[in-house]
Amino acid sequence: LDEVVVIGYGTVKKSDLTGSVASINAERFQNQPVTQVSEMLTGTVAGFSSNQSTSAAGGASMEVRGRNSLNASTTPMIVLDGVIYNGSLNDINPNDVASIDILKDASSAAVFGARAASGVVLITTKRGERGKPKINFSTKWGATAINTDHYGARSPQEYIDFRVDYFRTVDTDFPEFHFLSPKNLPPDVTLEQWRSTVPNPNQNDEIEWLNRLNFYAGEIDAYLSGNTTDWHKEVFRTGLRQESDLSVSGGSENARYFWSVGYTDNEGIIQGDEFSVVRSRLNVDFDIVDWLKVGANVQFSSRDESAVPANVGQMEIVTPFGQMRHDNGDLVWYPGDSENAQNPLINTFGQDRERKINSLFSSVFAEVKLPLGISYRLSYQPRIQTIRDYNYWSPKTITGSRSFDNGRATRLDYNNYEWMIDNLVKWNREFGSHNLDVTFLYNAEKNSVWQTSTTNNTFYPSPTLGYSGIQFGINPALSASDSEITGDGMMGRINYSYLSKYLLTLSVRRDGFSAFGQENPRAVFPAAAFAWVLSEENFFNLTDVNQLKLRASWGLNGNRDIGGYAALAQLSSNQYSDGTNLLIGVSNSTLANRALIWEETESLNFGIDASLLNYRLNITLDFYDMDTRNLLVRRILPSTTGFSNVTTNIGKLGNKGFELTVGTVNMDRPSFGWKTDFNFSLNRNKLKNLFGEYGDYVLEGEELYGEVPDFENEWFIGRAIDAVWNYDILGMWQVEEAEEAKVYNLKPGDIKAFDRNGDGRYEALYDKSFIGYTEPRYRIGMRNEFSFLQNFSASIFLRADLGHIGHFSQALADWSTFDRRGVPKGLGYWTPDNRSDAWPRLSKNVTPYGGGIQVFKPRSFLRVQDVSLAYNLPSSTLSTLRIDNLRVFVAARNLLTFSDWPGYDPESMHSPMPRTFTAGVNVGL
Repeated sequence: LDEVVVIGYGTVKKSDLTGSVASINAERFQNQPVTQVSEMLTGTVAGFSSNQSTSAAGGASMEVRGRNSLNASTTPMIVLDGVIYNGSLNDINPNDVASIDILKDASSAAVFGARAASGVVLITTKRGERGKPKINFSTKWGATAINTDHYGARSPQEYIDFRVDYFRTVDTDFPEFHFLSPKNLPPDVTLEQWRSTVPNPNQNDEIEWLNRLNFYAGEIDAYLSGNTTDWHKEVFRTGLRQESDLSVSGGSENARYFWSVGYTDNEGIIQGDEFSVVRSRLNVDFDIVDWLKVGANVQFSSRDESAVPANVGQMEIVTPFGQMRHDNGDLVWYPGDSENAQNPLINTFGQDRERKINSLFSSVFAEVKLPLGISYRLSYQPRIQTIRDYNYWSPKTITGSRSFDNGRATRLDYNNYEWMIDNLVKWNREFGSHNLDVTFLYNAEKNSVWQTSTTNNTFYPSPTLGYSGIQFGINPALSASDSEITGDGMMGRINYSYLSKYLLTLSVRRDGFSAFGQENPRAVFPAAAFAWVLSEENFFNLTDVNQLKLRASWGLNGNRDIGGYAALAQLSSNQYSDGTNLLIGVSNSTLANRALIWEETESLNFGIDASLLNYRLNITLDFYDMDTRNLLVRRILPSTTGFSNVTTNIGKLGNKGFELTVGTVNMDRPSFGWKTDFNFSLNRNKLKNLFGEYGDYVLEGEELYGEVPDFENEWFIGRAIDAVWNYDILGMWQVEEAEEAKVYNLKPGDIKAFDRNGDGRYEALYDKSFIGYTEPRYRIGMRNEFSFLQNFSASIFLRADLGHIGHFSQALADWSTFDRRGVPKGLGYWTPDNRSDAWPRLSKNVTPYGGGIQVFKPRSFLRVQDVSLAYNLPSSTLSTLRIDNLRVFVAARNLLTFSDWPGYDPESMHSPMPRTFTAGVNVGL
């Protein structure tokens, strides 16, 4: 309870919290292969949702308490060492992080006002401590591989079997044995019978058979010569990972420092996917005199994101009867001569790309102690980022030759300069049993971007120089995209406590932002929270309950992430001819909205914090109810207006949820310790109103009157924004149902959907229904940590996302090209011999389905996400070696996954999830 928790513009003891705040000690992830900070949070915090990235760069999406907007960003705000941070999380070295605190309710986040509607993530980095210099070095080495082999590219025999099954199913004008190999005919079918199914068969039986399967000439040559390609092996690989970090920290009575430098070099599981970064940090604090402190937090990173990964989608459909390269070493564009599928590695090996990102972020501050216990802190935060993204496609690639004569090149140069100033005044005073903590803030910011893009193609006399010789092309084009945004804010907050058991927080923030309309450039965001430490009352006598606190909070926060010019009319250039000359004019490309205002989220939160059994059992419960109004939406306009859409404020979206966090000390002995952290959360959202247009409409076969839904975006009043509106698939039409299927213009093996009104037709408004949700209905995480044999420690983290579905378009692959390309292995399909009720036949007929049909599959999963084992050398050995500590460890990520999802992975859906194994050592001097 005495643990210090970081809140906006300050810290408090955990026992004094009035809002909903989750805290994570980064030390628990020191054995894990973490490339980006967000990977620490995946599944570990109740109410915080994130999905892992599958790339070498790592990372994860982030969302606090569900999606609370339709078009604006719902990514939480990042605060780094007490100041707002607009840079990339990739620039923060996870090894520099000391703790992470997540502000979930409106009261906790309200001090950040206009940007806090989606929650706030506070990251605190390590700082130096008084004492002799300490050196810490750690290195990790690992490998990562694909975590599944049931889905992907087909083998040559699987490809042939698929083609045979396809034609036997769809081409019923021939007997079934017509498509079988002449070497594998049924006992009652002779070779002459097989040949006689066509009038003039090829004299070579194998070529005749391959022609019947619509093999291309290149595929036939590859089959006859036995030259096939295992595209799975060519595209996927075992990627190597390396990470090294060095830090030095220490300090004297009046100065403290922390300096680190780290290098990460990762290979992904897909050929061509690579990521490397150098990151350095310097944190210094100086006590100049007893009334003046100064310091700086400086962070630099240089990222290399020049990767050109192989095209997994092309790998899934390209024929195995094709070659990677020609005899001269050049890449084959269309293996097997089939232009329906490209070589998935054509750009990986043929494109020259350089994408380098350099970022510098710092916070320079001075803090002055004033009379009466008042302090003033001034901080200046500049951020500079440069991006160089250069690309060249040689004439030996499709992009560099098919559309152009002699290569194509692009150059993009991006420069971003941002500054922010915080003026912070604090006053803390105790009056007997009363404690008062007052905070005032004035903030100003400016963000400027300069971006230039150049494109050229058809380079003469030679394309050898690539993007370095972009001036030698004959078709140059250039564009510039510059922007500038400004903002400011004022905030006041009072934290009051009486007898340390009655806690009150009041705050208000007023923000201005240049992106909003001239009529409403500013908005006010108030908040209030109250907590009652019931266990401190004299009448409370439950001996097994060590602490019990009740919390309630209310607040209003905003969302401004819509782009800097959403409220303005913007111009675009247009070329036209006067009959003789080519002229250039300008016209409005967007419609202005002078009344555009903030999206606002109003939230209620009720919570309970309890510690029982001598603090061996700690429980936190939270229930919240949020309404987001004035939703920022790009509303579609009639074409007669001359504009396609306008950014405006409409509607209201509600979010409700429940969160449970349980921490237990299961065993605490010198020889064995066991702790468990468990979290559970659910979120339910509902669109309460939208455009405000009322009238008659039809939904799920019912004629209704009310606010009309947005059928194009599938936004329905009274429904969740992630609700799936589609046909309820009952299975597949079977052979015995051929006549009934014919009523719908379908055949056995086609999808059988529920005909709600039984009229023999599939019509969207009458027959589609709500069949599920794309976001998990329940999220669960459980971490067990063990210590044993004095020097060993281990952990295992289980994670489950449950109750949601995802679209699986591969089950509706375009039938017209089934005879010209493959489909991924792992997909089942209906045949007369294998009457699947889960997969359609190798053909589709969606014409009868009004509004289109999509197949959805369950995405629920249970994952063994993190496992680690570490050994710390005993103190006696450390003394002999004259070092402070030495730890060796091994870890695995995404070790096992249990799910019914038919594709690569239920979390990433259509891309494979890496399974990572790591070993490392940490040494402290």
